[in-house]
Amino acid sequence: MKKRTLYQMVIDQSGSMQGSEHQVIVGFNEHLQSMKSTQEKYPEQEIIMSLKFFNNEVGPNTVNFEPVSQCHELSRLHYHPTGSTALLDAIGKSIYDIKTKFGSEIHANGTTVVFIIITDGHENASRMYTFDDIQRMIGELEATENWNFTFMGADLDAINAASRYGIQANSTISFDKSDYARVSREYLTEASEDYARKKQQGEKPKGFFDIFDKKDLRKK
Repeated sequence: MKKRTLYQMVIDQSGSMQGSEHQVIVGFNEHLQSMKSTQEKYPEQEIIMSLKFFNNEVGPNTVNFEPVSQCHELSRLHYHPTGSTALLDAIGKSIYDIKTKFGSEIHANGTTVVFIIITDGHENASRMYTFDDIQRMIGELEATENWNFTFMGADLDAINAASRYGIQANSTISFDKSDYARVSREYLTEASEDYARKKQQGEKPKGFFDIFDKKDLRKK
């Protein structure tokens, strides 16, 4: 059986992301292409992609657990920033969906999860989950060494923001929103490639962005 990695991306589409539509779509598409290249380089692994956009509502996945080789690029029609930020609910619902669909596989045969959160704002609209809920869930899941949670903060201090969710500093990146596409292309690409390489060697990576010394990429 192939070693499977689930990539769950949770991307902010609240009103404060207006003006960044092109950057978000280009960034995702370039990361997708790099993941396809990684899949070709490591055919013994299976990379599954899932994408959830959120604002004050948390809807179904835009990309729903599809093999990365079969994923299609997004267009501007897929992304409509508006509303506020229910990040706790987006994280909690995504965890629930993954555990419901793949829980037994994750427990039994080495399937791992890379959970990537990208946001430019702070939680202000969740109704289902609290910070304590999410901190407990992330702590328990990362302790299994099968889950890795990553926080990318656009125009904000990612280390400080991520700590409220229980995400470690070595799994964060802060960047300028205007650099969204470039950071997705360069940093997510290199980190994903490194993750696949380590998994191929039988390692369980601790921090998704460990390979980068500089975690704050903001220019100001």
